[in-house]
Amino acid sequence: MFSIIVNEVKEFLREKTNLFFFLMFPVILVFLLGNLLQSLDTSDDAIGKISIQYLINTDDMFQKAAITGFIQSVESDNITFTEVKNLEAARKLTGQDKIDAAVEFVGKPLEIHIYEGKNEIKNRTVSAIMNGFVQTDKSISTVIKTVPQAIQNLNTTQQEFIKAKDLGVNRSMLDYYAISMLAMISFMSMLLGAGAFTGERISKTINRLIIAPQNRVLMFLQKIAGMVPQVLLQIVIIMVISVLVFHAHYAADWVNNIYLFFMFFVVTICMVSIGAVIGLVIKANPTAVIMPVLWIMMFFGGTYSKEVHIKGFSDAMPIYQIQQAAFDLSVFGRHGKADMVILYCLIALAAALITGAFIFSRKVEEK
Repeated sequence: MFSIIVNEVKEFLREKTNLFFFLMFPVILVFLLGNLLQSLDTSDDAIGKISIQYLINTDDMFQKAAITGFIQSVESDNITFTEVKNLEAARKLTGQDKIDAAVEFVGKPLEIHIYEGKNEIKNRTVSAIMNGFVQTDKSISTVIKTVPQAIQNLNTTQQEFIKAKDLGVNRSMLDYYAISMLAMISFMSMLLGAGAFTGERISKTINRLIIAPQNRVLMFLQKIAGMVPQVLLQIVIIMVISVLVFHAHYAADWVNNIYLFFMFFVVTICMVSIGAVIGLVIKANPTAVIMPVLWIMMFFGGTYSKEVHIKGFSDAMPIYQIQQAAFDLSVFGRHGKADMVILYCLIALAAALITGAFIFSRKVEEK
């Protein structure tokens, strides 16, 4: 097994195109895209100005006063509220993206109906503001009913409803591409897996593997294991150079950085195994078959520019989901999406290894 791993590493390092496209090219793209597209791409956490139209649909004078006071305290240069008499008109403006949200205050106990626009960041912001008001209103109503005298002791000083969250580092587009290029090289590694067997076919050595006395299942698994060192090498090079040379940021601590590394390692090995199955099945050049699919997936999945996004289509791209998991982990330290990515990739990896081993064990000599 060790000799096969050494041979695979030597073959990888001997090929100069591999050294460039799988080791240096992604690093160069991190620098070029992160700097050249800095002015074109905008940060996801920039909320900007929010325009809201609202309707107060309650006869309770205390609730009306509370709502009016709340709106006055929230309004600023970036958040504007406009009271309307026709909610349907406001909803149409929201659908046309002319305002960011239409809100209806209704009933007792108070309910807030929010009709969202197309900007997900602004939608979450509006929901957070309104949810905060509802929870505060419920709390005060409970206090009035149970211990009314406690209201006199409440702190009535004005508070901020929106505060910027300190993520521990000022993020830039270099940080975005440091992650998206990891995703790119993970999926491009499918070509390495496909080339492991098409290369044997081209060099006319595949028959020697087929007639070898070794167990073919173990031989297939050894070929995949032989690509582990180069997978580790390419991920390490991208992450280390991006941080030390370009000063990009991944996660805020070592634990999450190691977990991010592990996630991309699992993804990459999964792609290598899938590529190996494709290389066993197809006779054509794997690059010509795989590259168009990968390019479309990466282009519409936001790998090259986050501004290229088609809702409902881009979201379905596997590479988009992996990138979102990486951003969630590196920016916020949340592991939920990364856990799911690792789980699905491990399942796909097992399926690919079983399928590839079965196909290779049944393969006949080629003339």
